[in-house]
Amino acid sequence: MAKKINTRKKGVVNIDELKAYRVAYGKELGPRDYTTYIGIPALIFGGFSFLLLYNLWVSIPMMIFGGIYGWRSFLPKIVRKQYEHSAARQRNKFLNNMTQVLTDDSQTPLMALRKVTERASGEFEEDLRRFQAMLIGADNDRIREAVIWFSDKYDDDIIFVQYLEQIETIMLEGKTNIDTLHDIKTYHNDIQKKQELYERAKMGHVRDMRYLLIVTVVLLISLAISFGFNTYLEAYARHPIGYISSGLYMSIIMIFFRQFSKYLFDDSVMEISN
Repeated sequence: MAKKINTRKKGVVNIDELKAYRVAYGKELGPRDYTTYIGIPALIFGGFSFLLLYNLWVSIPMMIFGGIYGWRSFLPKIVRKQYEHSAARQRNKFLNNMTQVLTDDSQTPLMALRKVTERASGEFEEDLRRFQAMLIGADNDRIREAVIWFSDKYDDDIIFVQYLEQIETIMLEGKTNIDTLHDIKTYHNDIQKKQELYERAKMGHVRDMRYLLIVTVVLLISLAISFGFNTYLEAYARHPIGYISSGLYMSIIMIFFRQFSKYLFDDSVMEISN
């Protein structure tokens, strides 16, 4: 993917780097992001612990724990996810536009670059302008250096790198193999479509998890009401058995939430997550 920015340093979230991710494609990190990606984990852990034990001395620490988890894990990952999706769409758009322009034999790679750069946006547009500037009047060595620089920045996108290598070959040899460019572009389109399908499938699981949480909340409230609130407090919430079983239940929720988050942010359809 694009330039890797470490959002943690010695366990501390670097808010400036998170903001850099967001503004790279025209967005800003605002209050809604903090409320959503920190507030949701805090609400889940705090809310469930309260419904189980009705004890603020337990619920408040759990809420703080959930907020810290959201701050140190959930927020950086969602910001990076959005950044990488925007960058991937820009690269795919570049391959399609570049191939279309180069079907005209009168167009050189530099001429094509000028045209497609005008259709790009965000950080990728800036990279294209720098790439274009490096190629103007460049000899063979400088052309290779420019391609290596651009390829290194997006080295996680292997197909995109292969496309850049073909552009390099065109500039060095003066011959355009449009069939090869078209094949690489088509393959990149296929991967992009699979990525979008994969993302839609994950969003379906997010909805399922939301329904599961809602059903669980309803069941916990119904349980307390059916037994009578005072009976529930004495027989379960204030009883050692209640603390032990609730602790096990919250541990299961933590493990499930962590595994689900890992799945949610595993965006590669071409790699196996460790």
